[in-house]
Amino acid sequence: MNFAVLLLSIATLFSFAAPLPDALDAKAAEWAAKGYKLKDRVSRTIDGVLVAAAVYAPSNGSGDRLEAYAVLKGKAYLGYTHPGAAERLEFDDTPSGRGFQDLFKDGSSVLTYRSMIPVLHASSLQVLRYKRFKFERVAEFPEGRFEPAAGKTLLVSRDLPLGRFLTVGCEDFATVSQTAFRTRLHAPKKGGFADVSAKHPDYYAQEIERKTQVMNRLKADLQKNAGEYLGLALSVYYDYSSRGEARKGWSRQKEFFTVAQVPAYAQGKVRACFNSMRQDLRKRLAVPADWP
Repeated sequence: MNFAVLLLSIATLFSFAAPLPDALDAKAAEWAAKGYKLKDRVSRTIDGVLVAAAVYAPSNGSGDRLEAYAVLKGKAYLGYTHPGAAERLEFDDTPSGRGFQDLFKDGSSVLTYRSMIPVLHASSLQVLRYKRFKFERVAEFPEGRFEPAAGKTLLVSRDLPLGRFLTVGCEDFATVSQTAFRTRLHAPKKGGFADVSAKHPDYYAQEIERKTQVMNRLKADLQKNAGEYLGLALSVYYDYSSRGEARKGWSRQKEFFTVAQVPAYAQGKVRACFNSMRQDLRKRLAVPADWP
């Protein structure tokens, strides 16, 4: 065998050899031995240190697991973990892109990821901050997402102040709503977030108009759509409140919950109970007694 053939044989051998596992692959192998597969991974070199996060999915169908590492001298050091009992986890896009980003403009890096509970159709946006070898979860936003508003990218959250299964009604008729959301706007500030809802009245004006149009369509079969109608009506109240106009929002509830809104063919118990809903809501929302 001449020298050229020998070199070719060596090159061919190494081209098919499996690469040595790095620190992150070693972690993935550890979890694979426990019945978890690597679902997704992001990484970035920050101040000369490789920082990474990985999501592992279990083979038994239970919750995903997220871990964040700082890699030093070929070893991955665990700095944060989110074990989910029944959650599905996935990386989210920050305003600047996927993975670790300079969201706070303070020398730290931020990773956002989403935790979801499929059985409840619920999710939350988790905000993880890394700076100087330290990971810290700085915020959690229910139904959180980034949206453009007034030329800026804001974080929008939606919570359920009256509970996930809100029941309103009377003895003969009741309805359940899972959509009575309160929407809030947040902006990055000093390593965290500030509520800037009141600074964006136009955003809420558009939301009020959109929801009102949907409610008008739901009136065609109000008995069937009572739960969704209730949720939207309360969301409109919260939108007005975020604008600093809670009293006006309460006045709109009078418009929404009157017998005039119920079709004439609806059952008598539906009509009577629907008219009483506003009084029930007054108590739940702690509306002042002097507000008509």
